[in-house]
Amino acid sequence: MQRYVSSELSHFVGRGRADEEQYQLLLHVLRTGWLTYAPHDPRQSRTASLDFSRPISTDEVIKCQVVCFCDIRDTDLAIHVRKYSKFGLAFKKDFLIERGACPVFYVANESPVSTNRVFSPNDFLARIKAASEKGYVDRALYFDTSVRAILDILAALDGFCCVEEERYFKGFPESEFQQRFAQLMGPSVEQTSAVEAVLKGNCQSLSTVRMCADFLLNYVLIFMKCFDAKRSFEDEANYYMEREWRIGSNVQFVLGDVARVFFPRTMQRGSALIWRHMWGRSRSSTDISAAQFDGLFCINLTTRLPLEISKIGRLMPIVSETKQIPSW
Repeated sequence: MQRYVSSELSHFVGRGRADEEQYQLLLHVLRTGWLTYAPHDPRQSRTASLDFSRPISTDEVIKCQVVCFCDIRDTDLAIHVRKYSKFGLAFKKDFLIERGACPVFYVANESPVSTNRVFSPNDFLARIKAASEKGYVDRALYFDTSVRAILDILAALDGFCCVEEERYFKGFPESEFQQRFAQLMGPSVEQTSAVEAVLKGNCQSLSTVRMCADFLLNYVLIFMKCFDAKRSFEDEANYYMEREWRIGSNVQFVLGDVARVFFPRTMQRGSALIWRHMWGRSRSSTDISAAQFDGLFCINLTTRLPLEISKIGRLMPIVSETKQIPSW
């Protein structure tokens, strides 16, 4: 049975890879002192892309770069490691909170909302009709249409404020979002042109739009996790059991920051070899304590062991691009 939250957050590496690859990947993480998102190069700036043709309910509208952790007690990791990997590491929750970690906002797709009023972009009309026939709107449809409308308005305002090469939302013709803005807000063509004339080059307007877009994309949408709540706990598409936390940057650490390291229980007899692989020397009785549970062998680090880590450049802010934008 799943118990309550943990004082640590855990990350398991190499999902879908062979055991040896997962093992080598874990060693690499521990030796370098970097826990990274793809493409796993801390020197590269963080980016994100938006695909307006995709719904938020399938976690496809924004492709973001984050490092993920689970908030699960070590004695209850069985379901999680079956889905991901038995090779992982854990940090104290306070350590990761100081680096920007935050729990995700779970949305149960099937759960109904108390309103039947939704925005109606053309590519959602079939789903809107089906919801009308059922007599209720579920959260998947409500969030999909609402997020689309909010992004359309922000993208239109961004286009009104600046020239194309300076936009936050890139990759779409200006006329496309002028039309979307008019359909959502109701102004005439002349009124829309007047709004654009007022906002073009207006520094305060541009700053406001950018702040709203940054908040929505970097601090709301990338921390939103939609899922099918009626699936079994063991189903790979049921993410609720993870109690996921995310950090929107790569995580740099020294070995003393690591609370514990996880391996398959089958590797327990080779723990001395594992230790030499990780730190290049034999362990002493003061270095670790160990535990085993649910098919895992866990090394609890009890001393602060030094690990040389090269200094790598500061991460840059998120860059947003858009593509495949369906019309209303």
